[in-house]
Amino acid sequence: MNSILDFDKAHLVMLVEMGLVEKVDGRKMLAEIRDIEANGALLGEWDGGMHWTEQQLIQRLGEHIGGWINLGRSTGDISEVSRRLNTRRLVLCNICMLNSLRGVLLKLAMKFVETVVPGQTFLQHAQPTTLGHWLSMWAATLDRDVQRYMELMVRVNQSPAGAGILSTTDFEIDRERVSELLGFDRPIANSLDAIMSHDVGLETISVVTIAAMNLARIADDLELWMSTEYRYVDFPDRFCATSSIMPQKRNPNIPQQIKAQCAKAIGAMSLGIASERGATGQPMLERFECDVVLWELLEDLPRIMGDLSTMLDAIEVDDRRMRESSKRHWASASDLASLIVTECGLSWRTAHQICAIVIRLCYERGLEPRDLTSAIVDEAACMYRGEPLSLSLSSIRSALDPIASVHRRSVLGGSAPSAVSREIAPMTERLGRDVRAASMCERNIAESQARLTEAIDRLLVG
Repeated sequence: MNSILDFDKAHLVMLVEMGLVEKVDGRKMLAEIRDIEANGALLGEWDGGMHWTEQQLIQRLGEHIGGWINLGRSTGDISEVSRRLNTRRLVLCNICMLNSLRGVLLKLAMKFVETVVPGQTFLQHAQPTTLGHWLSMWAATLDRDVQRYMELMVRVNQSPAGAGILSTTDFEIDRERVSELLGFDRPIANSLDAIMSHDVGLETISVVTIAAMNLARIADDLELWMSTEYRYVDFPDRFCATSSIMPQKRNPNIPQQIKAQCAKAIGAMSLGIASERGATGQPMLERFECDVVLWELLEDLPRIMGDLSTMLDAIEVDDRRMRESSKRHWASASDLASLIVTECGLSWRTAHQICAIVIRLCYERGLEPRDLTSAIVDEAACMYRGEPLSLSLSSIRSALDPIASVHRRSVLGGSAPSAVSREIAPMTERLGRDVRAASMCERNIAESQARLTEAIDRLLVG
């Protein structure tokens, strides 16, 4: 779809219907525009930019006919309509690919709902969780990205057509008709706002940047987990590149490409804000520099999300290594503190301090969690409060077992397989609703294009 040509056609249809352009002249111009479309004219080849259609019509039909096409409009609304139509198309494409990626993540989350993996903060072992819990976190994050895009669409899908350069026109045009033919929800009420306010453009960049950063976070996790030191996951060779000098290298290229897009998005955000500074009507051309980067992002991100979906679908998980890693580095220490609270009736802070001493003693003695004894716990308790706890070895072992730890966290949003499964169900329902909402947007746009085609056909044969 060529957004400028679509506006040209809708505007011409309206001008003829309103009696501002003679029907016979309108037919000739519409027929020529269809010929231009049939011959595959590309915007990048256009001399004259947004007014290329007018130039072509004047060359083909003469100025006495072709010179009527821009009656009641200006470079201002031509550029803004084109910008919004292009944004709408690309945003919908990004929504669809985000939804597709969410579907892959939710499917994998159910598959790995029992797979224990170490949780981390500050790149240190924190508490054990599951890979399913982690994957559903990513899906929840992308869920919010889709909501932001959908809310953005409400503001993008409003028509600047007929606003002129800032104050409409003294010809009796029908802005509602053009809005309808282009599939917009409504015209922007204030014409000055339609042309001179660009907060919706900044919102677009912001939403894209947040989405790109969330994708980069997924990429960082995958890259970390695939590293030589972690080796939690792996991917087939087709998703990796090697080195021209180091034959052992298996570099995960897709995560790197995602992070590069994130860097570009952050730059676009800064460029967009800088471009929109100044008094009303002052920044008129700077924003076009930002548009170039924004269109590249909106076009490249869906492709990369498709690659990521394919890559994730082929993930190879070393669940044994993840589980064994979860047993080390005292990832379940907070469960030991919970045991002390439950069994001994001590406050959480007291139990926490005793556990900290336990871990320090074990570090000093080179002991792993599996080596912990009741005697060491009592030694730590005596050091802190002067009395032993007399916990059984079996209860200590259970407290430090990462699998048991995960299953104990069954509250809303917890890492227990039962809790994650409960979380995935409504997320899957929301995904279905979002897919249907995106399809509805696409259907509404398709119907508006059909209305425009029908209106042109009526004029051409009438």
